[in-house]
Amino acid sequence: MVVIPWNIAIPTKKTTIVFAVKDNQSRVNIKVYQGERSKATDNYLLRSFTVSGIPLAPMGVSLIEVCFEIDDNDILIVTAKIVSTGKTVKLTVTNYGGRLSKQEVDKMMKDVEKFKLKDQQFKRKAKAYIGMDDCIYHLRKKIKSNDMPPKDLKNMQYALAETMQWLFKGRVAELEEIERRKKYLSFISRFPFQK
Repeated sequence: MVVIPWNIAIPTKKTTIVFAVKDNQSRVNIKVYQGERSKATDNYLLRSFTVSGIPLAPMGVSLIEVCFEIDDNDILIVTAKIVSTGKTVKLTVTNYGGRLSKQEVDKMMKDVEKFKLKDQQFKRKAKAYIGMDDCIYHLRKKIKSNDMPPKDLKNMQYALAETMQWLFKGRVAELEEIERRKKYLSFISRFPFQK
């Protein structure tokens, strides 16, 4: 996701919220990229840092507020704050050692236009996979609760196992297939009994 768009007037400050993506996740690695492509690896990695000491909680509960600030001297300051504890971690990126040249930035901006359709497809697929991961998470919680008739439990376990097997074979699939499997998991978790 682009937090600070290219060519914005400085100084500027933008904040976004990230969250733990696993149950009981005590640390999050935050990578700071320069570029406007949808896929992080198509951009230039400036730096990364780790936020640790996150209180153990279910997935999605622990929030981290990440603030990106560019000052008058074109220095990027990234601050990550664990919302529940107030603990902060700070990263500073200066003009030296690792920032892109104007020519490299110009090429990247041309690539944004050149690969616009590909990036839009990537975003839709990524969103669908995230939705499916969410369905898998909730289905696992429901199975763990074991609060259903044995036949329903068996149907849920089968749906989960079949989906996990499909995922482990490789996450290369068309958007329609991902959406179809996500809808199936969502349906099974709500209405598990199939006659």
